[in-house]
Amino acid sequence: MIQVIVSATALGIIGLTIQQLMPQLPQRRFLLPLLFVLWAMALIIIGPIIFNTLPELTFVYIASLPITFLALPASLYLYCRALTASTPWHWQWSYLGLYWPQLLAIPLALLIYTLPTAEQQALFFADDTELQGQLLLTAALFFIATMLWLVLSLMSLLRITLLIKHYRQRLKQVFAADDGKKLGWLGALMVILLLSWGYAVLVFLVGEPSPWLNETGVLLLALLLVWLLCSCGLNQQPGFAGLAATTLTEAVAAEPDEPMTKTDNTKYQRSALAEVQAQRIAAKLQQAVYSEQLYLDPALTLYKLAEHIGVSAQYLSQTLNQTLQQSFYDYINEARITAAKQQLQHTNASILTIAMAVGFNARSSFYKAFKTSTGLTPAQYRAQYSGQ
Repeated sequence: MIQVIVSATALGIIGLTIQQLMPQLPQRRFLLPLLFVLWAMALIIIGPIIFNTLPELTFVYIASLPITFLALPASLYLYCRALTASTPWHWQWSYLGLYWPQLLAIPLALLIYTLPTAEQQALFFADDTELQGQLLLTAALFFIATMLWLVLSLMSLLRITLLIKHYRQRLKQVFAADDGKKLGWLGALMVILLLSWGYAVLVFLVGEPSPWLNETGVLLLALLLVWLLCSCGLNQQPGFAGLAATTLTEAVAAEPDEPMTKTDNTKYQRSALAEVQAQRIAAKLQQAVYSEQLYLDPALTLYKLAEHIGVSAQYLSQTLNQTLQQSFYDYINEARITAAKQQLQHTNASILTIAMAVGFNARSSFYKAFKTSTGLTPAQYRAQYSGQ
C-alpha cells in the first residue's frame, strides 16, 4: 500500500507539472525534452499502481519498460543541451539519432507482449524457468537491453557533467553574474540518479527485502527525483536566454555547445585582431570599467560593454582571454572587489550594502568572489584592516 501511495504522489506531481508545461511549449520549446523525461518517468513509476489495482495490464506495463528506460538517457541529455545552448533551442530531426536504442527496445517490447501468459509469468515471476524458443530470445534481449541501459545511462551522465562544466565556462565569457544560471540543481539530480541506481542494484542483488533495502526505498528515491526535476525544471530558463538573437552570432555562438579540447589560440586563429588593436581595446576596457565604473551595473554583459566601447563582442572576448588572460566574469568582479575593499576599509556600511553598491546582486555571490580573490571573507578582511 505504501508503494501505491508513493507512486500516486509522484504521478500527481508529474501530472501537475505537465499540465503547466503544455501551454508553455510554443514559446518555450526547450521544455520539450523535459516533457519526454517526465512521460518516461511517469510510465516507469506507475508500476505499483498497475500491479495492485490493474493486474490485467501487468505485462503491458512490463513490455513498455524497455522503451521508456532506453528513452530516458537521451531525453535527459537533450534537456540539458536545451538549457545550455548558446542559441534558442528547437527540435531537429537529427536528434532522433539519439534514440537509436529503440531499434532494440521496440522489438523486445513486442516479444514480451506476444509471449503466452504462462511464459510471461515464468520469465518474470518464476525462480527456475527452462528457456527455449521465443522465451529464450526474449530473456536474452532483455538482458542485453538492461546492460545497454546501464552503459548508456552512465555515458549520458558523463556527457551531461562535461556539458555543464563547459557551459559554466561559457557563462563566464558573457556574464558578470551567474546567479540562477549555473544549474546547480542538475548536479544534485545526477548524484541522486547515481544513488538511486546503486540502491536499486543492491535491492536486486539481495533479493529478499529488508528494512533498509526494498522496493519502497527505490520508489522514495524516484519520488525525490521527480520532485527535484519538476520543481526546478519548470522554472529554469536557459542560461543564454536573456541575450538578443543578433548578439548570439558572435563570441559565444562561435563556440560549440559541446565541450571540446582547444586552446584560446586555436579558438581565435581565424580572428583578424592584431596585437596593437588588442592593446587599444584593453585601454578602452579599463577606462570604461574602472574610470566610468560600468562594473556597478549588476546586469552588465560582454555585449553591453562591447557596445559601450564600440568594438565587437568577439574582439572584446579575445582581448580579455588572450591579452589580459581573464574571463569577462573575472575581470568585472575583480573591479567590484577592488571597490568593495575600499568601502570595507573606509566605511561602516554593512557587508550586504557594500555588495549591492559595487554591482553584486546577491550576498552569496559577493562572499564567494571576495574569498576567491583575497582568501578572506569580507568580515575577516575588514577586521584585519582595522587591526593594522
